[in-house]
Amino acid sequence: QRNTMELKPLLKKLGSIIRAILTFLFALLVLGVMVWAYVEGFQLATSMYGIISFGFYGLLLSLHVLVQSFFAFIEHRRMRARTDPCTFTKTIGFTISAYQEDPVYLRECLNSIRALNYPPELLRIIMVTDGNAYEDRYMMDMFKEVFADQDPGCYVWRNNYHTWDPTHAQQDVEMATVMGPGGDADYIIGEDPQRKEVEHLIQSKRCVCIMQKWGGKREVMYTAFKALGSSVDYIQVCDSDTKLDPLATVELCKVLESNPKYGAVGGDVMILNQKDSYISFMSSLRYWMAFNIERSCQSFFNCVSCISGPLGLYRNDLLQQFLESWYNQKFLGSHCTFGDDRHLTNRMLSMGYATKYTARSKCYTETPAQFLRWLSQQTRWTKSYFREWLYNAMWWHKHHLWMTYESIVSG
Repeated sequence: QRNTMELKPLLKKLGSIIRAILTFLFALLVLGVMVWAYVEGFQLATSMYGIISFGFYGLLLSLHVLVQSFFAFIEHRRMRARTDPCTFTKTIGFTISAYQEDPVYLRECLNSIRALNYPPELLRIIMVTDGNAYEDRYMMDMFKEVFADQDPGCYVWRNNYHTWDPTHAQQDVEMATVMGPGGDADYIIGEDPQRKEVEHLIQSKRCVCIMQKWGGKREVMYTAFKALGSSVDYIQVCDSDTKLDPLATVELCKVLESNPKYGAVGGDVMILNQKDSYISFMSSLRYWMAFNIERSCQSFFNCVSCISGPLGLYRNDLLQQFLESWYNQKFLGSHCTFGDDRHLTNRMLSMGYATKYTARSKCYTETPAQFLRWLSQQTRWTKSYFREWLYNAMWWHKHHLWMTYESIVSG
């Protein structure tokens, strides 16, 4: 029996290696077929002068969309068939990332969070603004106004978790600005005294707004995740331009509660300003396809590639395990400052946990209506997609072969 116990880890490791090799060979096969079909350019049908043609490569892509649609349809039916109610026992840290947000969108976001059908005593709301200048103060003021009856805690942090300079300790103590009940004033020499105030406030108050030194979205998300620590069961992410459906959080919770192997779940993201321009309208069509076909199909195979920033729920105990490595991600020696949501999802997939999607959880978010702003957004997303594609490839063997196949076809 002892020998059997010693063999189990070896057999498991051997099985993992064999699976990785077979997955790699499968990826090469799919890649080979796609490249051959594209290079060969074999035409199945063509117009009289060859202006329009339909080739074998086009046939493969058409079949790919049909297969995606089939599995997406089944997954939608599965989600609608769920009858287990939400237990309303899980505590949730609801995190909002904000940066110079349009006041109209921010107010809609905060009001929609107030209207969520989830027990207030189980929901801890934390908004972190990326910037602590005077011109950013309107976001904190709006937060205080919307949650005035919840005794909100608000704090202006001169630094953030990664800009603290111990030589300025005394200066920080003197300039600490507290708006609301204070925290523990004692601190360890060499630590940012304001950091203790921030953590105390987030762990003791239901509604908290933190203004911190500019550092990018990943820095803002890190602050909320780090300060919450292990105090909640789940962490929900949300952007400050997002308007949530009242049942958004409940529907996400139902999915995570249904299976302990589900590490994260995302919802259906729709466009709030689709009538602003032709670009925003076309974006709304792309969003529908991306969520209701592509991610729904991925969810059938338990491997959603990206839990979108406006609407996602993570198991906090798992998230805390890779929080530091997620923040400190580097690519070609440079610290990564975008692609935060996709890498967060990839970290969950790397641990072998499933990622899901449910169209029953809905939200609306703003999208660029001007071409240059849209182009900048798409450039960031494309860069992060290919960077995360390389990271994701290391964990294909831990999930269904569909993850490998779709990554090759899409990439």
